[in-house]
Amino acid sequence: MMRSVLTKTLYDRRWFILGWAIAFMALTALLASFFPAMKLSGLEELVKNMPPAFTGLIGDLGLLSAFDTYMASQLFDIRLPLISGIMAIILGLGLSSNEEEAGELRTTLALPVSRTKVLLHKWLAIVSIAFVMVLAIAAGIFVVQPFIDGAALTLAEVAPLLGVSWLLMVAFGTIPFAAGMVSGRREVAMAAGVIVVIGSFILTTFGQAVEWLADFEKLSLLYYFPANDIMRDGVNWPDTAVLGVITVGLLAVSLAIFRRRDIH
Repeated sequence: MMRSVLTKTLYDRRWFILGWAIAFMALTALLASFFPAMKLSGLEELVKNMPPAFTGLIGDLGLLSAFDTYMASQLFDIRLPLISGIMAIILGLGLSSNEEEAGELRTTLALPVSRTKVLLHKWLAIVSIAFVMVLAIAAGIFVVQPFIDGAALTLAEVAPLLGVSWLLMVAFGTIPFAAGMVSGRREVAMAAGVIVVIGSFILTTFGQAVEWLADFEKLSLLYYFPANDIMRDGVNWPDTAVLGVITVGLLAVSLAIFRRRDIH
């Protein structure tokens, strides 16, 4: 387990991984189990009378009659981005500025390992942990689905949404990680992560109801994660490319600066 920075990082955070995986699985299973209760009479009338401003907060109620669009709307579109963003901030901080302030990064760099390898392996830990979380979400769906009336979601149907969810988690985690590796300061990394995650949530949630916010909605990472559209139509590759370019671009910038700066 200690033969590389990547395996050591994953081992050191094994309880973090286990705890968050259980949380994602439990959240997914709980929301899935609520599906039968959403198929209530009178729902159509509620959709007609609901103010547009509430759509971003509770989702489009017109999508709740089918299990696939229900999960896309209530889990992937509303709750998952915010919760995974919080996890990504904690993870990105823990692998960058927190380790530097604790002196762990200096100790690691004293070993016969390059700065490039340290940064890339820690980033790959973010990628790996995000993948585990996506597997936990999939497990939450398919473990409870046999017990839910009307639930018949296949892996092929949900795979595109899981894949883009993984990419979104990696992007969210890369932002505080890159800021921490560039600056070495926890407050800078925290600010970068919070501004992007919370700012994205606010812009996407209220952009459709507040006219002046709609002009800035493309600045939100969640704009490129239209969960309902992905479930219905599959992956939108231009949107996916934006998330990928942001992630790779931040990684490249952080690598270029981290290789040359002084470590505190």
